[in-house]
Amino acid sequence: MNDNTIQRYVLTKRGKILVVALAMILIILPSLMLLSRVLIWNTPSNGSIDGSNAVLQSGADSSAPGLASEAAHGSQQDILNDNNTGPASINPSLAGPIAFDIDAGTMTFLYTPSLQSALDDETASLIGQLLTSPQNSNDSNIAVEIPQLPEDDTAVLTTVILNAFINYNVPLSDITFFVYQPEPDAETYEINISIK
Repeated sequence: MNDNTIQRYVLTKRGKILVVALAMILIILPSLMLLSRVLIWNTPSNGSIDGSNAVLQSGADSSAPGLASEAAHGSQQDILNDNNTGPASINPSLAGPIAFDIDAGTMTFLYTPSLQSALDDETASLIGQLLTSPQNSNDSNIAVEIPQLPEDDTAVLTTVILNAFINYNVPLSDITFFVYQPEPDAETYEINISIK
């Protein structure tokens, strides 16, 4: 075989762009899908988390563990009786903080997806205070326990929580979401945040 019969192929500019675009699609897209799946659907090895017992709630509110389930059972009636459905008319038993322990680095707040698309001001402010906890160090992680909700509600809730932490310059890599199975027919849910 003669060496002169071997042809050399040269990659054109259009070919180089195509190769780069293909490489980006094959690397970035699966990474983004994996990241979103981990953030939203990450569950601990034991399968589920009991939302009322998952976070230590010492000192802030002794009635907190039962409050969310009472609010969830009563929330449907409150919603039916309330003609004003705007953000200003949210009943305090359906949204807002119910437990806060800065020393332990924990907080719990109520969230009602049918009435909220943002955190109330008090909860957003307490997240900032929580970050001053002695539990928060350079090596700390933030665990956020959310209920298993329909995909749209989960997307809104996780975005709202992530935005609250972004406002305080917390890297997204420090935040891990855990999903727990809520009570059937619940409309108001406990969201637990702990710094570990």
